[in-house]
Amino acid sequence: MKRILLSLLLLTTIQLSISAQNQYLVLFKDKSNSPYSITRPKEFLSERSIKRREKQKIAITERDLPPNPNYLSEIAKTGAKVLYKSRWINGALIQTDENTLAKILNLSFVKGLEGKGDIRNARQSNENQGTQTRNKFENEEITDNGLSQNQLAMLGADKMHSKGYKGEGMLIGVLDSGFLNANKLSFFNDLFSDKRVIGTWDFVNNETNVYNDHSHGTNVLSCMAAYEIGRIVGTAYKASYLLLTTEDVSSETKREEANWLFGAEMADSVGVDVINTSLGYSTFDNPAQNYKYSDMNGDRALATRAADWAAQAGILVVASAGNEGSSAWKYIGTPADADSIIAVGAVGSTLNVASFSSYGPSFDGRIKPELSAQGAGTIIGGTNGSIGTSNGTSFSSPLIAGFAASLWQAFPSLSNMQIRDYLIRSATQYINPDNRIGYGIPNFDKAYELAELESLINELKKSGQEVMVFPNPINDGSSTKVWVLKNDAGTNFEYSITDFSGKTLWSITTKESKITLPMLNELPLANVILKVTAENLQYSTKIVR
Repeated sequence: MKRILLSLLLLTTIQLSISAQNQYLVLFKDKSNSPYSITRPKEFLSERSIKRREKQKIAITERDLPPNPNYLSEIAKTGAKVLYKSRWINGALIQTDENTLAKILNLSFVKGLEGKGDIRNARQSNENQGTQTRNKFENEEITDNGLSQNQLAMLGADKMHSKGYKGEGMLIGVLDSGFLNANKLSFFNDLFSDKRVIGTWDFVNNETNVYNDHSHGTNVLSCMAAYEIGRIVGTAYKASYLLLTTEDVSSETKREEANWLFGAEMADSVGVDVINTSLGYSTFDNPAQNYKYSDMNGDRALATRAADWAAQAGILVVASAGNEGSSAWKYIGTPADADSIIAVGAVGSTLNVASFSSYGPSFDGRIKPELSAQGAGTIIGGTNGSIGTSNGTSFSSPLIAGFAASLWQAFPSLSNMQIRDYLIRSATQYINPDNRIGYGIPNFDKAYELAELESLINELKKSGQEVMVFPNPINDGSSTKVWVLKNDAGTNFEYSITDFSGKTLWSITTKESKITLPMLNELPLANVILKVTAENLQYSTKIVR
């Protein structure tokens, strides 16, 4: 895969030289008189991004257009610094003082501010602001050695890999806190020697180097991209990656949500298929910025809206549910509450629910998390090259993200929402979901069969096929299903299995146009004949065992 130049993104970055000034997300009223047009998307989206939309029949809309550069120029004339611009909120992150902000808010094209003012207002007092570094991932430290087979087998990812689906051709964007030493570690040798890291950006420090900051992203990446036989294998170790630092580990502010928005837009622009984000927000250093549980309703928080916009652009967004299950907050945070993504909870190696895994549902009653994977005792790679275990939905999330990307490799014509649907329908408690692990743990064989089956049904319907039998030949241990595809076949169906002499071995009369046949491998003969009749249907076929 060719390396994608980040200059394609029309990313605006200015060196931060006046740290005492505040930062604001300024919103514009419109995109009128813009030099950009939805008819010329190559000016602001990569070819891969455009093709992703085309494949999923997603139209390029005004939301995709960058903000009017004339608006950015007018803001710069006031003396404010434009740090980043946003297509999706039609605005810009600026740095300035309150007097200049007042002038900007009076400009005719300015709509107002996103949020309540300074998004870097981390603390109620400026005393020692920005001088303390704290570990926001203190419960996610490597503790001991282990191997990754269990967390792969739990999903059926080992079978997926043996079938040849390892994420090849897929592009995964990782939004995290930094990827310390990732470019020097033996379990990422293949990733870097194959040049499958297609780009990097650090939104916190405004630089390309993401390998000098923090360990969390390295640990997360190892769940997907690591490959070192006998030590650790990720769920999508042949995929390509875009590595983005959006999390500032020294604080917890709304600026990090803005970084998440910018990161998701960059991921969209370069054409990623899947985003993994092992980050979540609910409470902040300044309590005035805190969210309430009622805010986790799928459309309020900035990161939540950004996640849904990414999904609407055809990206499958996978987010950790959070590690607040044992805390006073207890619930999922943003962006896990978004309605078009997959939020991921955590279980242990024996499928027990991890006590720290955040609770659902979303405030508006949707099942959250949607899926779960091993997040207690997860095998991860460390920044010193060690392999160990750690706890957190930070690690169950990338297991699912890589798993989803590799499944999508098998069915490249599907949409992000179809992949999401098949994963959910394949999960262990799809019929009876709960607010701890959602629909449960997805399974490759089931998801693959669902995707293969429905793809086949759609193709047969297009060709006018009247009945479908799947699988045929029969797979060992699998059940055979029969679908009547003819719309006017009738209302009463007779299904029968006969031998080649015409002797009936089994039959049933029902009003159902879809049935599961009995275990055919229990019948005495090798091959049999299936007959399906209805008022307007006569059909027969040989079933091979």
